[in-house]
Amino acid sequence: MYLSILLAVLDIGPHIMGGERVTRTEWLHIAAPLVGVIGILMAFIAYGFAERKRWSRHLVISMFALIILYASILGTLNLIHHAMMWRAIINGTLFGGASVWYFYLKPNVAAYFRELANR
Repeated sequence: MYLSILLAVLDIGPHIMGGERVTRTEWLHIAAPLVGVIGILMAFIAYGFAERKRWSRHLVISMFALIILYASILGTLNLIHHAMMWRAIINGTLFGGASVWYFYLKPNVAAYFRELANR
């Protein structure tokens, strides 16, 4: 995640948001803050999984909720194209929904996290 921010700062490679090319400045102002926060969340998620922390699955869901919220706010304020907003909302909803199913509804995974609570 942070490598993508560094590459954008150095103006290396294409700058893409929601499947569309954008300027370096747009990417740094709009996408980079979200990418930075998601990078932090991913580090906490990885730590939580490695240390068998029950809260780690909640962070996965919060990551997708953050993407949906961020895109909704930027789209409402007309800071991004509505096509980008809808793509982020749809992707966040689909991947977030799959994560909810996996972490909370899939029997063996849900049982694993229930057992962590009993430890």
